[in-house]
Amino acid sequence: MAPAIHPVELVEILRHKNLTPAIIFLTSRRACDEALDAFQRSSVRLPQNRCETIATFLKDLADDYPSIVDHPLIPVVQRFGVAAHHAGHLPSWKIAVEELMRKGHLDAVFATTTLAAGVDFPARTVVITQSSVRKAKDFSDLTIGEIQQLAGRGGRRGKDLVGFVIVTPSPYIDLHVLAKGLTGFPEAIESQFVISYPMVLNLLKAHPVDHIEGILAKSFAQFQLNQRAEVHQSHLDSVHEHLKPFGPRECTDWITQWQVYDLARRRKSQRRPLPYRDTPALAAQLPFLTSGRVVGISKGRGIVLRQYRSRGQRYPMVSVLRSNGTVAECPAMLVTHIYDRLLEFTSTRSYPWCTPGTLEWLNQEMTQLPPRLPSLPILVDKEIQEDTQLTDVLTDEFPCPTCPSRNACRKDHSTALKLRQKSQQLTKTVQALRTGLWHRFQEKADILQHFGYLTPSSHLTAEGEWGRLIRIDHSLLITELIRMEAFAGSEPSLLAGVLASIAHDDDRPGSFLRMSPGLSSMLNQVRAVADSLASYEDPPLLRSDVAALAERWIGNPELKWENLVRMTNMAEGDVYRLLARTLEFLSQIQSLRETHPELADSAKMGITLIRREVLEELP
Repeated sequence: MAPAIHPVELVEILRHKNLTPAIIFLTSRRACDEALDAFQRSSVRLPQNRCETIATFLKDLADDYPSIVDHPLIPVVQRFGVAAHHAGHLPSWKIAVEELMRKGHLDAVFATTTLAAGVDFPARTVVITQSSVRKAKDFSDLTIGEIQQLAGRGGRRGKDLVGFVIVTPSPYIDLHVLAKGLTGFPEAIESQFVISYPMVLNLLKAHPVDHIEGILAKSFAQFQLNQRAEVHQSHLDSVHEHLKPFGPRECTDWITQWQVYDLARRRKSQRRPLPYRDTPALAAQLPFLTSGRVVGISKGRGIVLRQYRSRGQRYPMVSVLRSNGTVAECPAMLVTHIYDRLLEFTSTRSYPWCTPGTLEWLNQEMTQLPPRLPSLPILVDKEIQEDTQLTDVLTDEFPCPTCPSRNACRKDHSTALKLRQKSQQLTKTVQALRTGLWHRFQEKADILQHFGYLTPSSHLTAEGEWGRLIRIDHSLLITELIRMEAFAGSEPSLLAGVLASIAHDDDRPGSFLRMSPGLSSMLNQVRAVADSLASYEDPPLLRSDVAALAERWIGNPELKWENLVRMTNMAEGDVYRLLARTLEFLSQIQSLRETHPELADSAKMGITLIRREVLEELP
C-alpha cells in the first residue's frame, strides 16, 4: 500500500524543502520494496562523490558483515541514496541501512512500523502514510503509543533544532486516528509477566513453596492487579451501602431463603430435570457474563447484552454485540476471554435487548476500546456441590408461605437479589485479582505434579531437575518428548527440523518442501503429543515446510545460503530468524549434557552445522 504521492516525487520534494534525511513509514514489506523499485526507473541520481562515499562505507562495513557483499539492493542505495528497512531483510543489511542513515549518507528510508520501536533510528523528518497496521490476520488502527513512537523519530538530537512529522494524503488514512494519537496520552503500560512451567520449577528449586506467594506479590504484574482490585473494591463498598436497607427480616438471610423457595416452586413444576450440567470452568465464568461485559469470541471482541438458557437442552447462551455492529447468539462455552471492562446499561426484554440509543452508545464505545484489555482472572471451584436445599423443600415445613414478611420479600427480592449477585461477583473479582498470580502459579504447579516433575510436597523430581533447564516456548511439549525418548538416536538434521517447526509461530503461507520419511514420521508423533497436551499448553503450528527447510540446511553442509532461500518463498530475513530460533532451542537441549548426553551431543552438532555463512554473524 504505497502513499498517494509517488515515492520518487515525495523524496524529491523532501530534498527540495531541506527535510532530509527522512523515514517514510509504509504499511507492508511489499510497499517498501515497490517504493525502491520505483527509483530503478528514475533518472534522478546522486552526485558521483556521494555514490563513492556510500560504496566505500559499505565496503568497510562488509569486513564485519560479509553477508552484505553483493547485496542486490546496493546499486539502488548507491545511485539514489534511498533504502528499505523491514523484517524481510537480513539483520546485517538492516544494520548497514541504520549506519548509513546515522552517517547522513541516505536521504530516505522506506520502512514498516516495526522500525519505530526498539531501534535508535532518528531522522530529520518522519512521513506517515497510514493510520492502521496489519496485525495477525486483519488491519487495526495504530494505537496512541504507536503513533507517538512513529512521530518521535522526527528530529535528531544535536543535529536538528526541530523535527518534522508529515502526513501524506492517502485514501487509506484516517486523520481522526492520527490526531488522537499525536495529541492524546499513550495507553497505560501493561505487564507482560507470564507464569510458565520452567519459571515454576526454577522458583521451587530456589525457594520454599510458602515463600513464593510473597515473591510474586512484589512483582509489577501483581501491583497492577492490586490496582484493579482497588477499583472493584470501591464498587463493592457502594453495593454494600445499597444493600443495607434490605437487611435481616424474619430470616437473617431472607434473600437466599426466598430464592430457595421460589426456585423450588419452579423446579417442582418442571416435568423433567435439566439434561445439561455446567462444567466447573463454565460455572465459574457465568456470573461474570452479565450485561455490558466485554468478552472475546472467535471472531474478535463483543459486548454481552444478556445471558439466558437455550430451550430443550438448557445450554447457557449469551447475546453478544459484535465489533461489526451485529447482534449474535453465542454459546457461553465459546467465549474465549472475559475482560476486566464492564459497560453499565439497562437491558430490555425484547430484541436487541437494549434501547436503540444504548445500542448506538455501545457501538461507539466498542470502537474506543484499546487494542489490549486486561483479562479477568476467574477462580474455578474444583468441586461443585449439589444444592441439597431444593430437595423436596415444599414437602417439609417451610416458613415463606405463612411468613408475615412474605409480601415485602416478594416485592423487594428482585432488586435485592441483583445487588446480592453484583456483590458476589465483585467479591470474587477482588479475590481473583489479589490472588491472580499465585493462583496461576498453583495451577501450573498442579499440572507439573500431575506429569511427575514435582512431588506432592512441591519438590523437584529427577525429571523436574533437568526439565527446569528448558526455558523456551512449548517447554512442556519438549520435555515430554524427551521423557518418551522421541529424539533418541535422532540425527542433528531431524532434531533441528522438529525444533524449528515447534519454534516457528508465523502462519504466512510457505513453499512446502518435501521432508525425509524419518522427519515426517517424527513430526507426526510430535503432533500427536502436542494434541494430547492441548489442554495444558497451546500447541505450536508444527509446519512441515519449516521443518523440511531446517532439515535441508543442516543435512547438507555444502548447501549455500542463496540456494536455501530460493527453495522457499519466505523472505531471507524470515529464514534467518527461523534458524536463529532453532539455534536457541538447540542450545537449551545442549544444556542437558549430564542427564541426556547423546541428545546433547546431537544438539551440539546441529548448532555447529547451522552456524555457517550468514548465521556465523550471530553474536
